[in-house]
Amino acid sequence: MQRFKKYLGLFLALMMCLTLSACGSDEDSYDDESLDDLDNDDDLDDLVIIDGYDDVVVDDETIDMHDLAGYWSPYEGLGNTNSVLTSIYLNGTDETWEEYDIYGMQTGSSGEAYTDGIVLTLKDVPLIGDVEIPIRDEDTLVDENGEVYWVKGDPGFKEEPQLSSSFYGNWYLKGDTSEWATILTLNEDGTYTLNSSSGNFSYSEYEQTVTVGETNEVVFRQEIALTEYSNEMYYLVNDGQVLVHWADDGDNYYIHESALDNESLRTEYSLTDGSFWGQDYILEFLRSNTVNLKYFNEVEAAKTGTWVVEGNRVIITWEDGETDEAAVDGKIIILASTNETMENPW
Repeated sequence: MQRFKKYLGLFLALMMCLTLSACGSDEDSYDDESLDDLDNDDDLDDLVIIDGYDDVVVDDETIDMHDLAGYWSPYEGLGNTNSVLTSIYLNGTDETWEEYDIYGMQTGSSGEAYTDGIVLTLKDVPLIGDVEIPIRDEDTLVDENGEVYWVKGDPGFKEEPQLSSSFYGNWYLKGDTSEWATILTLNEDGTYTLNSSSGNFSYSEYEQTVTVGETNEVVFRQEIALTEYSNEMYYLVNDGQVLVHWADDGDNYYIHESALDNESLRTEYSLTDGSFWGQDYILEFLRSNTVNLKYFNEVEAAKTGTWVVEGNRVIITWEDGETDEAAVDGKIIILASTNETMENPW
């Protein structure tokens, strides 16, 4: 009888264990003990623990291109990052990526895309080739330090700016209206003519950090680019009366037909169009409103100052506090202090 009770107790204990095994747990989750009980290292191949999330284990096979499909853009926002790509759309079916600019327009850059559930790989990214970006989850990409890098969702495309109608019309290279003048014409339909050539132009607006002396300043840029020429980019200055080529000084600039009678404007840009040579030294007027004086003999020390325009005259204030002025007539200036005539030979 005692032996029967012993076997009956063992039988009931066995049945209880089988019942618990069949029912399982109420939650389909893994804890630390279940990870320790995995048979071998191969069982860990399909599991990845996401940094920054406690007690979350994700099967990497559940994140595929269909999960990642959609628009992606920098976490900081459009235009506020050093990322090569502005924003992209991932096509989960075709497994491709395509870049969009800040206005939601396709840039023409695209390539294949695929994922192993751990990293997203973009093929043929301009300038850098193939790129691998770690995946935190189906809505978040991170950098090599685990910091949020790109996020999925509406990029917040900006409304494309429109060039004011006052900027259309004829622009004259360096204000020259002679029969040999170079004339750039901007048309309202987005096309341009430049003497015998023609094509399309684009217009964009953005903020840019520039260095003035030893300080950095943020300036608002209005840029016009002639799309057929990769280096033909200009920005509007002087309330849109001048198109200045991307150069610090002395490069091409165009004056709008409505500003050709602006004497101060023409004086300002004739000063910065090269340097003026005298008998003993050169004067260089820069667009930053600084002026440099350099002696030919290199014995006397060079000096710098600032300048402003009043009509057809330029007022110079040297760093030691002394002042001078000069009458400006195209490529010729006449210094008041010495009555010396200096000419721009370029």
